[in-house]
Amino acid sequence: MTTQSFLVIVHPYPPTPSSGAHRWGAIVKYLRRAGHDVRVVTSGAFGALDPEQERGVTRTADLMASARLRRLAGIAPLAAPDGRAGPGAGADPELPAVLTRVLVPDAFLASWAPMALRAAWRSLRERPADCVITSSPNESTHLVGLALRRRLGHAWIADLRDGWTFERFLPEFPTAAQRSLNRALERRALTGADAVMAATEPIAADLRGRLGIDVAHVPNAWDPDLDAGIAPPEPHDGAGVELVHTGKLSGGWGRDPRPLLHGLRRVLDEQPGRLRLKLAGRLDEEDARLIAEAGLGDAVEHVGQLGRAEAVRLQRGAGVLLLVTSRHSGEATGKLFEYLSSGRPILAVGGMNEAARIVTETGTGVAVDSRDEEAVAAALRTAASGRLPYAPRGLERYRYPWPAERVSELAEVAAARRGR
Repeated sequence: MTTQSFLVIVHPYPPTPSSGAHRWGAIVKYLRRAGHDVRVVTSGAFGALDPEQERGVTRTADLMASARLRRLAGIAPLAAPDGRAGPGAGADPELPAVLTRVLVPDAFLASWAPMALRAAWRSLRERPADCVITSSPNESTHLVGLALRRRLGHAWIADLRDGWTFERFLPEFPTAAQRSLNRALERRALTGADAVMAATEPIAADLRGRLGIDVAHVPNAWDPDLDAGIAPPEPHDGAGVELVHTGKLSGGWGRDPRPLLHGLRRVLDEQPGRLRLKLAGRLDEEDARLIAEAGLGDAVEHVGQLGRAEAVRLQRGAGVLLLVTSRHSGEATGKLFEYLSSGRPILAVGGMNEAARIVTETGTGVAVDSRDEEAVAAALRTAASGRLPYAPRGLERYRYPWPAERVSELAEVAAARRGR
């Protein structure tokens, strides 16, 4: 194995409560375990880890952390590091237009990218790296990589956790000039990188076809180190099959739980008491209304918002794990990788997207299109019978250290391309 030195530039990093933070917290840890030298430039908005974990981490100033500026901009307070909303935070508030519709490619171009560039430049001048890795969102982080690439001699990998112009999570820019500039920045940055990696296959496929570049699919994954902190699940009481869903039912990209709830009502009419739905996570007024409209009553138990270890423990005691997804082709949230590690069958209801592909590919359950009400009801009947297919295979790809090993391989490819 060739020992490599890395500088990772990423905005969400532990203890930030986001899937992006989990991704790079784990990759950095496993790269270090393999003997590589890894430094990180990140935001100081969420504080720091313990001294040992902070080794090699530079935390910069971040205007997004200013409580005063957040109030002036109408943004909810930062979430706590454990993922719970801070005081005064609302339920999924819309970001103000000044943050999503003005600066291209994103508001972090002004609020964090300049500080990240200075910190990265200083680190690389003091001690060069074999490879710099930038991760988005936020896309302006890749512009930091592009600026460094022009001046220094390292290889550069660009990592995309969401699409840049493909299936944007944020609202589209209002003017043609902004949209054109955003596409131009995407092309300039990603074609300028020595290697590109994407967290989902649809993002990778789009970039291959549209920009004509080689893109590696390096998925998110479960960190087996977390297993040690998870207690054994509670014994099942035997009263029907328990369906477990952790996290919000509705949400991003138009995720809609109604087909699942209506299908559950149909099966309960046919087989009273055979299925029970246990929800862990925030239950907002809209989700509560949808459950009431479906007439599910005592068949639904809401256990509140749980910490990650508690939620994973609940998943591992489930009869069937429910995954509600949108029609967004690249959707594969961090919860999916918790589910894959659980040893329990998964029923994915929603679009035929990345999450559905992974569940089907790994043999860990069934994915059904939410537009087909008969298919949803049939899958729930199979779940009620205890015969939901479960024959797992290929799960190592979605479990660390595999993604970190793939990053190391890509760094060698990037270095070779940079050398040429």
